[in-house]
Amino acid sequence: MIRKPEGYDEAQAYTGESMQLPKGLYVCKVVQVQEMRTEWGREQFILRYDVAEGEHADFYRKQYDAARRSGQDAKWKGIHRQYMDGASTPFFKGLITSIEKSNAGFQFKFGVEGNENTLVGKKFGAVMGREEFETDDGKRRFATKIFQIRSVEGLKDAKVPEDRLLEGKPQEDKQGQGSIPYLGTPDADGFVHIPDGVEDEELPFN
Repeated sequence: MIRKPEGYDEAQAYTGESMQLPKGLYVCKVVQVQEMRTEWGREQFILRYDVAEGEHADFYRKQYDAARRSGQDAKWKGIHRQYMDGASTPFFKGLITSIEKSNAGFQFKFGVEGNENTLVGKKFGAVMGREEFETDDGKRRFATKIFQIRSVEGLKDAKVPEDRLLEGKPQEDKQGQGSIPYLGTPDADGFVHIPDGVEDEELPFN
């Protein structure tokens, strides 16, 4: 006889297909940082992150570990990419400044070998929203992404964003995983939304 484990009813079901972070305001932490030049020659700041506090703490780590245990091709889903040049420079500075403000006494030093590692473990505030996309088989799904990075203190004045819908498409309140083409173009905030699983193989992670 199988008995129900303690906390079963309150636990989130990690099935590998329905795990998705709800939109909201989160205190996050830096897991890994990498700088990469795109195929069209632009510099990108690539941030792997996870939820640091609250009921969804370590969400992406748990998702990643569950995929590995089940034998799936595990890929870290918490990825944020920020262009560093041109009109995107103010937004990149805003990202770094938000991290500095969220970690007392920390100041990022540019031009120092290995300086990306000083960001690991640092906290920041993330405004997370849902973005609609269409799968290869024509189904509409939602992916939870960072819409804006703020300081942790700055989350007090932030609001949960409305869903970003595909143009000309009626809203469907569905959740799931899927893939869409990587367009490589930033939005008005200067960063690129990365669909689940796209180009992850370029970012080794253990």
